Amino acid sequence: MADLRRPERTFTIRQLCNEFKATPRALRFYEDKGLLNPAREGLNRVYSHKDRVRLQLILRGKRVGLSLSEIRELLDLYDENDQGAAQMARSLKKFRERATALEQQRDDIDSAIVELREACDRLEKRLGEIRPDLLPRAADYEQVLRARLDGHAEAMLGK
Repeated sequence: MADLRRPERTFTIRQLCNEFKATPRALRFYEDKGLLNPAREGLNRVYSHKDRVRLQLILRGKRVGLSLSEIRELLDLYDENDQGAAQMARSLKKFRERATALEQQRDDIDSAIVELREACDRLEKRLGEIRPDLLPRAADYEQVLRARLDGHAEAMLGK
């Protein structure tokens, strides 16, 4: 691990893809968007320690739902010579906003799940009153369908 942090260390596209479980296409996409800027040796891309850190930040940002423009904004602050203070302050604000949005989504999902379960209970109750054979209990439902299909197949065979 210490070897990965040496500033003079370089990486191939394959090494970074393997390390971060990314595709070469993704790295080229980030390069096209100006988020990565690897050096070239002939046709080969040579990624620096800085590129590796930037890729790590890009993927972390994507994982938590930041847009590419938000990620670019944070990466651009990474280059300032203020020991990362501007980037940390902006990241803190963005991360808090994103956490709040995700918490709201979680609440919305929890509410939707409750609503769907209540609807399922009402539907099962009503269906149990009028057509209990159609209740969607996986094993029972499959048996009813198989029996109907088998009966239909037997009728078609003249049995």
